[in-house]
Amino acid sequence: MIVQCDFDNTITIGNVSAAIHEAFGPDDWVSMEEEYLSGKYSVEESNIRQFALVRAEKKEIEEFVLGGVVVRYAFDQFVEYCLGEGIRLVIVSSGLDLYINPTISQLGFDHLEVYSGRARVTPEGIKVEYTDPGGATIRTGFKDSYLRHFKSQGNTVAYVGDGLSDIAPAHEADFVIARDTLEEHYKESGLPYFGFETFDDVRKHVEEIRQRLLG
Repeated sequence: MIVQCDFDNTITIGNVSAAIHEAFGPDDWVSMEEEYLSGKYSVEESNIRQFALVRAEKKEIEEFVLGGVVVRYAFDQFVEYCLGEGIRLVIVSSGLDLYINPTISQLGFDHLEVYSGRARVTPEGIKVEYTDPGGATIRTGFKDSYLRHFKSQGNTVAYVGDGLSDIAPAHEADFVIARDTLEEHYKESGLPYFGFETFDDVRKHVEEIRQRLLG
């Protein structure tokens, strides 16, 4: 069993990517975000465009993130639960390693598998690249590609997420644990899901799923 978990507004409270744009980017990012929400661009394409506008040093961004990031309640206990039960917890985010890795490291969880956009800070802005599990560069379907990869290996996948970019991969998962926009979508569609607000909720749902699988 694999738990595939989103990062922004799922592991964290609030969207870290948006906070970085507000702190270091020009106002143009707001209209770009609206274009993404309207479906004009994929989340990957939108992040490539938006982060190209950000002018800041890597250290500046890391200090900003580590000084302000708030991790959702009981995430650390959930990580320990997964380790203890032999459940593979994988973070797959269309966000960037630039802020995800320092956050996970600060929590003491360097052992966790993390797949995200790769960022390179330059004087001309932050260059972002996404690659699928096979190493090919992609500009759409990043989270979906990992979910399909995990499924192709014969794994049962429980998907944990919150946003618009989580809808497509969640539809291909075996179980869905959702909040916010993803939960609204599942509720309106009449599809089965588990709701959550804290990782204590997530742990209980994963344990229920695990017991079902064990019969």
